[in-house]
Amino acid sequence: MKQARERREDQPAFVLHAHPYRETSLIVEALTADYGRVALVARGAKRPRSELRGVLQAFQPLTLSWAGAGEIKTLTRAEWRGGLPLVAGSALLCGFYLNELLLKMLPREDAHPQLFRDYQSTL
Repeated sequence: MKQARERREDQPAFVLHAHPYRETSLIVEALTADYGRVALVARGAKRPRSELRGVLQAFQPLTLSWAGAGEIKTLTRAEWRGGLPLVAGSALLCGFYLNELLLKMLPREDAHPQLFRDYQSTL
């Protein structure tokens, strides 16, 4: 049975992890308030002039939009919401450890709004 194509607009999110996908794209694992952990393909994000290149950073509040069917959706827009300083030193290591725990323990597309708020306040 064919899955329905879904579209999500302007969701508050944080990047947990991003890794290369093909020549110019990234697979981004993000934590959202309403949809939990989601996997998104950021097409062209590694290109030098991509608007996504500087936006998809860990520990920064973002607003993401995506569309698609299946487990991995296509990122259609990402905007930085601002407000948080860059993390450095031991806080950076703790942040990466927290992100790894969330990646390993949370199933995809299982919303945990309180966990999202706790993550945001931890940063």
